[in-house]
Amino acid sequence: MKSIRGPHSIKTILSIAIAVVSISFTLLVSAILYTQFSSTIRENATVSTREIVRQVNANLNFYTNDILTIAGYARDLAKQTNDLPRFEIEQRLRSIVDSRQDIVCLVLFNLEGEAVLSTSDAKLRSAKEIKDQTWFTRALGGEGNFYFTGPHVQQLFTSSYPWVITYSQQISYLDEGGETKYGLLAIDMNFWAVSELCQNARLGSTGYVYFIDNNGKIVYHPYQQLINSDLFNEDLDAVQEHIFGTFTNTFEGRERLVIVDTVNNARWRIVGVAYMDELMSGLDQYTSVMFLVLAFCIIITILLSRTVSAYISRPIRELERLMNSVERGDFSSPPTVGGNQEVAALSQTFALMVGRIRQLMDDIVKSQEMKRKFELDALQAKINPHFLYNTLDSVVWMAEQNNTEGVITMITSLAKLFRISISKGRDIITLSEELEHVRNYLIIQQIRYRDKFEFSISMEAGMENLPTIKLIVQPIVENAIYHGIKYLQEMGHIDIKVFKRKPGAVVIEVRDNGVGMDEQKLSNILSYEGPHHKGGAGIGVRNVHQRIQLYYGSDYGLEISSELDEGTLVRLVIPEQVPIHPIKVASS
Repeated sequence: MKSIRGPHSIKTILSIAIAVVSISFTLLVSAILYTQFSSTIRENATVSTREIVRQVNANLNFYTNDILTIAGYARDLAKQTNDLPRFEIEQRLRSIVDSRQDIVCLVLFNLEGEAVLSTSDAKLRSAKEIKDQTWFTRALGGEGNFYFTGPHVQQLFTSSYPWVITYSQQISYLDEGGETKYGLLAIDMNFWAVSELCQNARLGSTGYVYFIDNNGKIVYHPYQQLINSDLFNEDLDAVQEHIFGTFTNTFEGRERLVIVDTVNNARWRIVGVAYMDELMSGLDQYTSVMFLVLAFCIIITILLSRTVSAYISRPIRELERLMNSVERGDFSSPPTVGGNQEVAALSQTFALMVGRIRQLMDDIVKSQEMKRKFELDALQAKINPHFLYNTLDSVVWMAEQNNTEGVITMITSLAKLFRISISKGRDIITLSEELEHVRNYLIIQQIRYRDKFEFSISMEAGMENLPTIKLIVQPIVENAIYHGIKYLQEMGHIDIKVFKRKPGAVVIEVRDNGVGMDEQKLSNILSYEGPHHKGGAGIGVRNVHQRIQLYYGSDYGLEISSELDEGTLVRLVIPEQVPIHPIKVASS
C-alpha cells in the first residue's frame, strides 16, 4: 500500500532547511566570536559569573533555611499534643501553608506510613505506597536526619499531582496517649519556587544554572525537557571531576565557563554554565548585525514552515478529529471534510462507511432490547409459579390441621401479596411496596413454621418511593427459610435492611442466622454453569441475579457471603433512580 507523501515530504524539506540554517548560524557565530577572546575579558567574565552563581546559592540557602525553620516549628508543635488538640496544631500549620504559595502541604507520618498530622483534607494514598517513596526511605535512620529530593510528581494524595520538591525529616512526637513516637515529617514545595531562583540568573544570552545531587544526577535543569528528548546534552562527567571551584572546558564545540558551588542544607551542588563567546564584549558592529540577520532569518523560516505545514495538514487533522469522534461512538454528524481531491474523496468514503455502521448499530440495539424484554418475561414466569407452589403448600398444610384462624391470616396475607405481585402489569414498583410484599410472605411463613423464626425490616428515610424491579427480595428470603433456618434447633432471625451505597447505588441486605453454606456451594450459587443444590436451593437466587443484571447491567446484582453454622448475608445491589409514585391497588 502506497503511503501519502505530500505533507510528509514538505515537512521533511522544511526540517532540513531549518537544521541547515541553525547549524550555519551556530558555526558562523562561533567562528567570529572565538577570534575575539582575550585574557582580560575572560577574567572579568569569570568574576561576574561566579558572583551570580554565589548569589543564586545564597538565595537557595536562605530558602532552605526557611524550610528548616518551618520544619522546626512543626517539630515543636508535634511534641505538644498533650497541651494542644490535634485540630489546633493542624490549624496552625495550615495558616503557614496558606500564607505561602511555595508550600503545597505539610504532613507528619508515623513510621508505618500513616498520617498523624496533615494540612490538607485530600485523601492520602495507602501507607504502603507512602513508605515505598524515596523521600520516606532516605530520611529514616535517626532523629534529625533530613533529606531534600529532586523534582518529582507528588504521590501523597490520590487526586493531586503537582510537580514538587520534598523535604523529609525523621522526628519524634507525642501521640494522643502522651507516648513518644517517631515519624517522618514531609514538606512538599512547589517546584517553581526553586526553579525561579535559577531562571532569574542571567549568564549571558544562553547561559544557565542547574542543580545536581551528591550522586551526580540532575535535580533541576532549564533544558530538562530537551535532555529527556535527547535534543540537548549536559557535560556531567566534567562537573563530577570538580566538586567545587571554577573551570573551563569545550563541550559540543563551544568553550564554556563552569562554576561549581555546594548547597549546604540540601546536599546539592549548584552549577553555573556560561558560554565564553556570549560573555565576551567588544564585538564589532558587523558581528552584531550578522547575529540579528541570522536570528531574523531563523524566525521567519520557522514561522513560514509552520504556516505552510498547517495549511497543508489542516484538512487531514480535521478528518482525524472526526475519526476520533467516531471511534468514541459519536455518529451524530456526517464526517465530511473539504480540501484537496484526495482528502475529499477519503472523507466521502469514510462518511458512507459511518452511515452504514450507524444503521447496523441501530438494528443491533433494537434486537438486543427485544431480546432482553423476552428474557425478563421468561425469568419472571419462572419465579412466580415456584413461589405460588410453596405458598399454597403451606396453606394446604394449615387447612389439614384445622387451623382456621391461621388459614384466614395466611389467605389475607397472600391476597395482599398477590395484589402487589400483579401491580397492574408493571414490572417496576417502589421499595416500600417491595418490602410490603416480602413482609406478607414472612407472615405466612411464620405461621407455617409455628414461630420458628422472627424477622425485622428497616429502611433509611426518604427511600420509600425509589424504584426497583418487583419480586427480587422474596426469593432470597424464601431461600433463607428453606435452606438455612429450617434446619436450626434454636430461634431463627431474618433481618432486612435497605440503605444507600455511594456512588448512586441502593443495597437491600438480607441476613439470616441459618446453617450457612460451604465455599463450593457459595461459588456455584450464582454461576450459570454451576449445579443447583438439591431441593432447589439457588434457583430463585440465581434467577433474581439474572433479572437484576438483565435489567440494570452487569455492574449490579447479588453479593453473597456465608459461613457454615454462622448464617448467610445476601446484598441485592441496584442503581439509585428517580423516585416514582406507588401503584394504587384497590383493596377487597
